[in-house]
Amino acid sequence: MVDSTLRDPGTSYEVQRQGAEDRPAKMRSRLPPNAKARSTEFDLQRIMKTLNLLEASGWYWGSLPGGKAKALLRSKQDGTFLVRDSENSAHLFSLSVKTPRGPTSVRIHYTEDGKFRLDSDKKSDTPEFDCVVKLVNYYMEETIAGRDKHFWLEPSGRREVPVKLCRPLKGQIPALQHLCRTAIHRHTADGEAHKLPLPTPLKRFLLDYPYKV
Repeated sequence: MVDSTLRDPGTSYEVQRQGAEDRPAKMRSRLPPNAKARSTEFDLQRIMKTLNLLEASGWYWGSLPGGKAKALLRSKQDGTFLVRDSENSAHLFSLSVKTPRGPTSVRIHYTEDGKFRLDSDKKSDTPEFDCVVKLVNYYMEETIAGRDKHFWLEPSGRREVPVKLCRPLKGQIPALQHLCRTAIHRHTADGEAHKLPLPTPLKRFLLDYPYKV
């Protein structure tokens, strides 16, 4: 369900990162009941891997409140987005994005199968991913390709505005090494990065974050 909430441009990024050391315990408390019965360790490893990738991305804003995210995005171009911790204790993350109808936020579900997906009333046609960065990367590629297959679920129940993710709103400047590997991925065919003539340590670093965003 889309919740239209949103942040204060004057708040420093470092302030939003406070409490990061308590995040594993926080994430454990938000796991789906069936997931806990299956394997808590599996889920924690998957979630912590996702957190590490989000931290590297530069567009993960941590505990940024929804209202402040809305304020940040209000003046941005349509398709500008960020990921933050969900304010709903039953969910891990939220995606805040500027749409043609203004800024909005949608919860990112962590399913009983250990996958992430955008909140939707039509679960059958909502893609699921093992990482939030992979989820965002997918919708960005769909946007670039001009495919309007997915639509935001509005509070009224309408599904008229297509999901479009165009550009991340970064809360910090990523490391130069990270910017280099995303640039390489953007200029390399999908699945071909491992063939680049690079030393093994550099190739491993490149493949640790195989996304263009």
